[in-house]
Amino acid sequence: MAIHRTAIIDDNAEIGENNDIGPFTVIEGRVRIGNDNRIGPSTIIEGNTTIGNGNHIHGHVYIGNLPQDLAYKGGETFVRIGDNNTIREYATVHRGTEEGSETVIGNRNYFMVASHVAHNCILGNDIIMVNGAGLGGYVEVQDHAFLGAFSVAHQFTRIGGYSICGILTKVTKDIPPFMMVDGNPALVRGLNAIGLKRNGFSPDRRSLIKKAFNIIYRNGNSISTSLSKLKLLYDENDRSEDLQYIIDFIQSSKRGVLLKSPVHSGNSKNGQCE
Repeated sequence: MAIHRTAIIDDNAEIGENNDIGPFTVIEGRVRIGNDNRIGPSTIIEGNTTIGNGNHIHGHVYIGNLPQDLAYKGGETFVRIGDNNTIREYATVHRGTEEGSETVIGNRNYFMVASHVAHNCILGNDIIMVNGAGLGGYVEVQDHAFLGAFSVAHQFTRIGGYSICGILTKVTKDIPPFMMVDGNPALVRGLNAIGLKRNGFSPDRRSLIKKAFNIIYRNGNSISTSLSKLKLLYDENDRSEDLQYIIDFIQSSKRGVLLKSPVHSGNSKNGQCE
């Protein structure tokens, strides 16, 4: 373990084996850090933060700071980060707001320069947030999602797995899995076809997801009609897990699903197709 002589580490912190901690880094409070992590210079990690193994946290990162939430009353809240994540310069991760709550980041994610994860966000695995991308409080980002540079997600929204948000995208409603979204206001532009191919989706799987996309975004259906047709498609295709994922995501939405596409954007209300 190599800890630079200028690093400041709280006596209450627990540091595992084979960690490199750079100069002028501050680790304050009941921080728990696993094994084989690299932490760059002038990074601050504080509060009740737990970090797993094999992460590379670059310089000038701030993890575990107070939430930017007026509802925060000073209670004990947490940050939990998994394994093999890369967190680049000036990225920030804030702790939860309500007593006992936490901000959670999974494994193998890549957070580029100045990206921001707000209080109580839940992030899965293999997510990429490009420079300046930001998440409001209580946002959920599911596995393999991609957020382009300076894209922003409003609090309480969800971003489905294998979806992609273009540069400067403004997300105010839930983005279903597998979709390609861009713009302010955001529009569903199509399927994230390249992302699906890169992640090993077979032609048959991609074709079936394309059929689901057409039902939701190209046939002018109401959301209830779309769900009925998706369920029929699901039954006709050996109960496809991909279709089940889309159906469950739509049915569990609380903010409403982004159903606006360029085809229907002129005939929509509140971002939803008629």
